[in-house]
Amino acid sequence: MAINLEQFAQEFRPECIQVCKVYDWTTNVVAITRDIPFTFPTGSLAGLTNLTADCSITLLECTEEGRRDIECMVGDETVELQAVTLTKTISVTLEVTGTNEAGAQVTVTSSPVTITITEEVILCAPEGTTVCCTSTSDTFNGCRVISFTPPTADMDTITATIFARVCQNIVVTFEVILEVFAKFCQPRPQIICEDECPVDVFPPQCPTIFPLNHE
Repeated sequence: MAINLEQFAQEFRPECIQVCKVYDWTTNVVAITRDIPFTFPTGSLAGLTNLTADCSITLLECTEEGRRDIECMVGDETVELQAVTLTKTISVTLEVTGTNEAGAQVTVTSSPVTITITEEVILCAPEGTTVCCTSTSDTFNGCRVISFTPPTADMDTITATIFARVCQNIVVTFEVILEVFAKFCQPRPQIICEDECPVDVFPPQCPTIFPLNHE
């Protein structure tokens, strides 16, 4: 049943809301250099010459493995924080561009390779809170091929040395109930947009020369 907002007085007053409180929020960079064998579809690399390679990455998952209390000096104050162990799962894909036997440029994409990285981050994450991380969507994230070994005949694998960098938002949250000074929102009026038939507009005339004034 829809709520009839007209029954609520529209003035500010104390209200209770359930929200996700942020206990901590920071960013962290994962930067790795790895030698990775990439597998391509059978026969897709055969006959390719003048190869160039590029790579792309995706943060698939970030899970907490555990946490422990730790005392840290923040400014002049000793603060009890938590050292949280996070495991990041990253997917890496290699794209190879080359010239085939017909002289055309073709691009072949490998099967994704999964990389797992474990790190420890200092956070305000008391017992009961949830720690999660997501990849930031900016130009800071990227993947670069440092070097790669061209495949030999009848090979469908390329080993590449890649440098990958992912910046993450790491947020610590907990569901809380708060009393706030607020009022209920109401929906805006509906916008009615009617199409209108265009009106013919005649070109401007030259009355000084036509039609002639015969008076």
